Amino acid sequence: MPKEEIEPADFAGYMPELQDALEAICKSLPFSTSPKSCEFLRHIVFHALRGDTDELKERLIGIALLGRKTTYDTGSDAGVRVRANDVRKRLNAYNAATDGGILFTLDLPAGSYIPRFFRFAPVSDPSPELNEKTNSQLPGLDPLPPISLQALAIPTLVALFLCTVFMRWQLAQEHPFTAFWQSALESHRALLYLPPTGRDGGREMISINRMEASAPLLSLAGQFHTRFTLTRSPAPSASSDDIFVTMEPASFEADQPGSSSSSPAPPLAADRLVIENTPAGRQIVDRGGQSQRLTIPGRAALITITNGARRSIQIDGTDDAAVSSMMVRLCERDSFPQDLTDSFEAGTITQAVFPMAAQADVIVLHEPMPKAALGATRSQ
Repeated sequence: MPKEEIEPADFAGYMPELQDALEAICKSLPFSTSPKSCEFLRHIVFHALRGDTDELKERLIGIALLGRKTTYDTGSDAGVRVRANDVRKRLNAYNAATDGGILFTLDLPAGSYIPRFFRFAPVSDPSPELNEKTNSQLPGLDPLPPISLQALAIPTLVALFLCTVFMRWQLAQEHPFTAFWQSALESHRALLYLPPTGRDGGREMISINRMEASAPLLSLAGQFHTRFTLTRSPAPSASSDDIFVTMEPASFEADQPGSSSSSPAPPLAADRLVIENTPAGRQIVDRGGQSQRLTIPGRAALITITNGARRSIQIDGTDDAAVSSMMVRLCERDSFPQDLTDSFEAGTITQAVFPMAAQADVIVLHEPMPKAALGATRSQ
């Protein structure tokens, strides 16, 4: 079948079909053995369909997908070019294997990171008049009976029904990891606040431990086609469309003599679990009633997800190692706790304790926010 290129101005009219074509490509044999190539393809297709082609430059792709620094040398670091060449080879193999059995596809031109999209134009059938004339001229054969529009529509309706059933089943089978992070990151501006531990002249200093702990989160954002914006404000923004993530001090840095670090943001009155400094060190404390008070392990990390007028995620822990361990579990599909899936329901607070002890279960609490706290935000 002849194919024709879909121009960017027409992307909106073919968006579902192009997204389906992308999924089919990523599930195909050439891409099934290379998740990184599929991740690269999803990234460039996502930005191309949105018209964000300015994001599809080698340096920006290297920062977003490969974790490169903003100052890295693209001349000596060929990581993006190597990945793009691999994607081109796999796309060529996919398009060759389909042999015209698809309606939409794409390719990646050499020397470019902007994909092109194509549709295959089906060969039109002969006109009804020609069919009728041909049938009438065939000896020994009766003319084909006419087919009603209702009969023609039945296969289409059945296909639509089966497609709807499949989509509902697929949504029901969605992995908790994907459901959680899509709710947190998609269609939202993600802000990340890392409290400074001191100042050097006019510059704020951030602990290397805190930067390392946040690395899995920054890497994860690329999987969901977004990025975190670092902010100097310790309070959520005024926009209800933002998701505000703060990583509070996970050590006694703020208490050391000579430190100018700001103190941690105080918990909301609605928070049941809090971290307190004690003579024995930092500990997670349950402020619930005596009859329902939980036994909290010694070394652990705590995540608090608040869904009031502003949405925020607060990350804290008894020590740096506990926070780093929790971040790895949160940002890895295989270790993500299933009970966190429904953490973004409006008007709720979810708190989860991640013990450092091996094989210890994550403790998850889902509670409604008191009316007085629904409009509250965390502030210093």
